[in-house]
Amino acid sequence: MEAIVVHMMKPSQDATPDRAFEYLSGGSLETLVADAVGHPRRRAVLAHLTEQQRPVLLEDLAAAVARREYDSPSDEDVKEVLTTLYHQHLPKLAAADIVEYDGEGDWISVELTEEATPLKASLEASLGENVTEYYTT
Repeated sequence: MEAIVVHMMKPSQDATPDRAFEYLSGGSLETLVADAVGHPRRRAVLAHLTEQQRPVLLEDLAAAVARREYDSPSDEDVKEVLTTLYHQHLPKLAAADIVEYDGEGDWISVELTEEATPLKASLEASLGENVTEYYTT
């Protein structure tokens, strides 16, 4: 597979928050975490990060997630996954303090936070299923 070059801008601090983040000011931790792990693509991210047990480059993470979603992902499939991870899924996981990511361009690394540790058993048990339960102890 050839290298994929995607130029992404960091989300603007002045950008109007989308409705996915409206609950942050008044929502409970349970709602935030359940919503964060409720999407299959975000669960695939968490599965890969749990398996790797180390920081992963965003491009490698996107390729791994695409392989979970498609039999033979094309470069366009990987690019689409990378874009949605960066703009939608990673910000939601970071808002729930489950992952952190940092860097620029081709060197954005993603890793699980220490706060995600209590969720691992539940995540491992529920990957590929709808997440309705989780553990925060």
